[in-house]
Amino acid sequence: MNLVCPVSPAAPTWRLETRLEFAALPSAISCARGHVRSVALEWGLRDLVETAELIVSELMTNAVRASEHLKIVETPVVLMQLMFDRAAIVIHVWDGCREMPVLRQADPSDENGRGLSIVDALSAAWGAYPKANGKVVWARVGATADP
Repeated sequence: MNLVCPVSPAAPTWRLETRLEFAALPSAISCARGHVRSVALEWGLRDLVETAELIVSELMTNAVRASEHLKIVETPVVLMQLMFDRAAIVIHVWDGCREMPVLRQADPSDENGRGLSIVDALSAAWGAYPKANGKVVWARVGATADP
């Protein structure tokens, strides 16, 4: 009996992934940052930790704000998904608001409106797409290929 696994001539493909659902409350932002830090360190991505934390903070802040108008009967949720494919961490944040984000130039006196500019400056790429009664905003930390 041969107990050796056959080896495929093609390079193995794999992806690490984690997904968490949060109540759309301000406290979710720091919880998401902590999760990103823990996961990135577990995956051996120490060099990407601070950038990934800052991007998650901005995306989660936007998702929580976008969900404020949804508080009709229940507390809405936001979903964060992290994926790593040996080249980059891709961060996806879903919220229940269908309005797509717009990158804008904030005036120095504006109190907010800089989040997507920060994401744009720190990520290799970012974007948004409609999904399941809401939208997903994603950002890639690391390599520059599309998500």
